Amino acid sequence: MVRPQTGRVIAGVAGGVAQHLGVDVLVVRGTFIVLSLFSGFGAVLYAALWMFIPVAQGPAPRSRWEMPHGAHVGLAVLGVLAGLAGTVAMSGLSLPVLVPVAVVVLGALIAWLAYDRGLDSAMSGLSITLGSLLVLAGVVLSVLRWNGGQDFGPALLAVALTVVGLGALVVPLLLKLWRSLAQEQAGKAASEERAEIAARLHDSVLQTLALIQKRAQDPGEVVRLARAQERELRGWLFDAPAVAGPASAGRGSHGPTTSGPTTSGPTSVFSALEAACGEVEDLFGVRISPVRVGEDAALSDATKLTVQAAREAMVNAGKHAGVETLDVYAENLGGQLSIFVRDRGVGFDPQAVPADRHGLKDSIQARMESVGGRARVRSAPGEGTEVEVTVAL
Repeated sequence: MVRPQTGRVIAGVAGGVAQHLGVDVLVVRGTFIVLSLFSGFGAVLYAALWMFIPVAQGPAPRSRWEMPHGAHVGLAVLGVLAGLAGTVAMSGLSLPVLVPVAVVVLGALIAWLAYDRGLDSAMSGLSITLGSLLVLAGVVLSVLRWNGGQDFGPALLAVALTVVGLGALVVPLLLKLWRSLAQEQAGKAASEERAEIAARLHDSVLQTLALIQKRAQDPGEVVRLARAQERELRGWLFDAPAVAGPASAGRGSHGPTTSGPTTSGPTSVFSALEAACGEVEDLFGVRISPVRVGEDAALSDATKLTVQAAREAMVNAGKHAGVETLDVYAENLGGQLSIFVRDRGVGFDPQAVPADRHGLKDSIQARMESVGGRARVRSAPGEGTEVEVTVAL
């Protein structure tokens, strides 16, 4: 809820409440006037909302019931008179006793309006000075009614007016300073975020685009660079550890390797799998879009070896399948992690693998057996290959 900057009678409280509730502003203004007849409750409520509802940054939409400025002033005077009349009628206080109260209220109103409209003009300073003098005058009038301490009522009223007057002058200033500090902090945070975005764009996206421009004649390298940049941006946007950066994007293709993941950043299963997919993409120029189902889990010894086994399956597919894309599906359901790596390549006969080839036997099956998991290989010549690795969490 905010108070509009235009169309105000006093401070725009009624306009802000009407806009928030979706009712006509005249209904809200009339409600405040009626409530003011009950010992000034409407005026107190208006003052409280005035203090705690911030001002809107932009102009509010104009209402078809918008009144001229003279009518606004008249309605404001009517509200003040209604509050005084209600207080006199229900409290039994005499009008002379209420005169100091009215003077303090008027001074506080002038000072609050100046605070509300800003302190960067000479008119605002003059208004605050005038309001402070009126508050002081109201306190002095109340003290003058205290006849040498014989009448306790005026003395108590003088003390109360002093406290209320000081609060009326100090509280709006403190609220304005607090809001200014909050806006400054929000602006600083937004500026730092923009600077971080600009730095990331310069260090990653712009450099990658420059590399793509230089290597435009090599479609495979262009695809590799684009995929590496896509992974980095996706990891950044979704608060995951970056799995590729401009440094790796700027290097040439490395020779194949079957070692485990080289990144030490990932701390969860899915982020480690994402990193492994990115490494294999860069090594062999294949496209991998992993699909993940279920909740992510912390990276333990068992799950780390499972991800490494899945990575070895991707490496084998990148080496031997003769395909451009690999399908990787991971699920963490029912306390069990399963990762499937599938290609639609040339396939092979698992029973005909030479004994001196250790990629499938040692890097996949032996790893899974060491953590109490299992590995299944389904393949046939010309039908592609699917490797499933599963471990209990």
